Amino acid sequence: MSLYITTSERVFPGLHDKKDDFLKQFSDEMARRGFKLKTSRESGFDLIYSDMFGEAKIYAISDGSVLRFGYRMGVSFIVFILAVLFPILDLIYTIVSAIIVMLWVMKILILKGALNEAAQNTYLLLKAKSTS
Repeated sequence: MSLYITTSERVFPGLHDKKDDFLKQFSDEMARRGFKLKTSRESGFDLIYSDMFGEAKIYAISDGSVLRFGYRMGVSFIVFILAVLFPILDLIYTIVSAIIVMLWVMKILILKGALNEAAQNTYLLLKAKSTS
């Protein structure tokens, strides 16, 4: 279970008919960055990445002459509860909680950067293929 913290969407002109190619190339780009994506079983999403810190649900939709690419990022409910409860239990756990939160934030920022970079690279690669 996740608590969703952000939803992001980008528009890529000229790729409205290349959704499947986009998702395959995007998955390959994410794999190059060390993030293994799976096919999502949830309606409305095409791919999913998850680990103990959270998840990203990814979708692509053809909309007129553009391809809308987006994702919802969520954080692990269990990690969230641990980060909140540890400082309440004892002062020593405050340090543990701070470390968990620091790792959590770093992981989410790295994942968000990888999603955006992979989407942009995918767009550029598919545009280059279509013009040649």
